[in-house]
Amino acid sequence: MSSTNTRESGFSLIELMVAITLGLLLSIGIISLFGSTSNTNKVQDALANLQENGRYAVVHVDDDLRMLGGLFCSNKAGSPTGTGDTLAWPGRAPGVLAASLPLPDSGNAKSFPATGSSTSNATTFYALSPRWFVQGYECATGTCVPSVASEIPTTGVANLKRVPKTDVLTVRYQRGNGWPLTAASCISGGSLTISPQSGDDTLNFAAGNLALVTDCVNPNILPISAVAGNTLTIGATLAGGASPFCGANAASDTRVFNFSADFVTVSYYLAFRDDNNPDASANSAAAKRQIPVLIRRENGIEQEIVQGVDRLDFLYGVQDGNGVTRYLDAGQVNNNLGGAITCTPAPNGIATLEPGCLWRSVRSVEIHMLLDTVNNVASLDTTSMSYTYSQDTPKTTTISSPTTLLPSGIQAGRMMRREFVSLVSVRNYNP
Repeated sequence: MSSTNTRESGFSLIELMVAITLGLLLSIGIISLFGSTSNTNKVQDALANLQENGRYAVVHVDDDLRMLGGLFCSNKAGSPTGTGDTLAWPGRAPGVLAASLPLPDSGNAKSFPATGSSTSNATTFYALSPRWFVQGYECATGTCVPSVASEIPTTGVANLKRVPKTDVLTVRYQRGNGWPLTAASCISGGSLTISPQSGDDTLNFAAGNLALVTDCVNPNILPISAVAGNTLTIGATLAGGASPFCGANAASDTRVFNFSADFVTVSYYLAFRDDNNPDASANSAAAKRQIPVLIRRENGIEQEIVQGVDRLDFLYGVQDGNGVTRYLDAGQVNNNLGGAITCTPAPNGIATLEPGCLWRSVRSVEIHMLLDTVNNVASLDTTSMSYTYSQDTPKTTTISSPTTLLPSGIQAGRMMRREFVSLVSVRNYNP
């Protein structure tokens, strides 16, 4: 009788150790690859958010700047008085027959005579200079030149405060298509009869509103004391000056606009908003995280456009009396580059050398915005956090750590930053 020896098979200790080692190496590689991919995705998502915010912000600002100074037809014509056949190349200056002309973001001004804005009602007829249709503020230091209108928030590193060392810009223009004027008597106690056409805006006049009447040449602003159907009763008008042209003329498409409701004032600036995330790391002395936000303020109502805008600067392409165009900041425009620039000819009824006369000649606006990724990217190194901004000297800003203070007064955090630049031609001054 014979027996067969059987051998039990399995992994030896060495084989098991080799397998474990290979498994560990493979796991480390997978974890490393996952971590690298995750960091890359976070960086790409942050950049995508930055790019989207930048484009969205630029489009909003561009749209308003193209409308700067818009009234009806081209802005390069007009006389506040006359017979309706006077053409002039200077910007159009509406004649004001209303004692009170409150324009938002103008320092609570009620009238705008040749000597400048006033907080008192006007007592005599005057022409509204196009210089009031745009006003910039250069805020490269702790204050702005000229001083910012009282309605705009003051600066400070706190919730709802305006971001220090960032510019402010206010533009005004007429919105809507108006309504055809069929009969008019533009004197105190007279009336305007309008005839809305298919496709026109809904009639929105109320007693106490102001009406803008224009035939593409001679615009005038009148007080409305009562409304009955399509008939507007004209209130007490200012005396002085020549009689305004305010006749119904179908050949020139004379139209009436609601100046109170549809002549808009839009201001752009940066303001801080508290980050309400309880886990957010503080980036300011207020022991909170402050997020800089681009604000669009229309007729006194603020609208948040995008978050993460650290810097905002404007340059203005202005044309002098010799036809030369140059780009200046708001302070230089306001003082005619220290008196070195001669203003362009003024519209009828406006002094050529009125205060701030160079604002009449803004032909284009150059916008500079520095945007960040809003949220921190933990894997960023200091080189990736540094940025270039063309309005700084030197242009490259080195971020040595997340606690590095930005010009606005908040800490840089672990974010990437990119500059967005846009050059907008003002359509109402560029036929």
